[in-house]
Amino acid sequence: MSNDILHKGTVKAIEKDKLTVQISQTSACAACKAAGHCSASESKEKIIDVYHVDDIQDYHVGDTVQVIASQRIAMNAVLLAFGIPFLIMISAIFITSRLTTDEALMAIVGLLSLIPYYILLYLFRQKMVKTFSFTVKHF
Repeated sequence: MSNDILHKGTVKAIEKDKLTVQISQTSACAACKAAGHCSASESKEKIIDVYHVDDIQDYHVGDTVQVIASQRIAMNAVLLAFGIPFLIMISAIFITSRLTTDEALMAIVGLLSLIPYYILLYLFRQKMVKTFSFTVKHF
């Protein structure tokens, strides 16, 4: 069993060492024959930047490619996007609940506690580009 996450995409732009690839992210039931009549099916177009492509001269705009991310990278991204913010918010709500019984204040403190976290993510975005890297190969 492979530990990679694969998406088929189309090269939209080429720069020095970066490919811009458009992928179609679909829900599990988007391929169903009844998907056109069901509101549960969902498909979104995503733009992925693939940096540090060694053989970039072999790619052309319009080529069909496969974007590859390791499962470890995906799990780390989920942790940063959902896990850590959840823990921060729950911790802030818990601490606030020990100081007051005002539920509105607890909710506000919980939401405001996320602001420093997202500022830190924004400040370290260039480092994350290197950490959360994709690879690409011809389809």
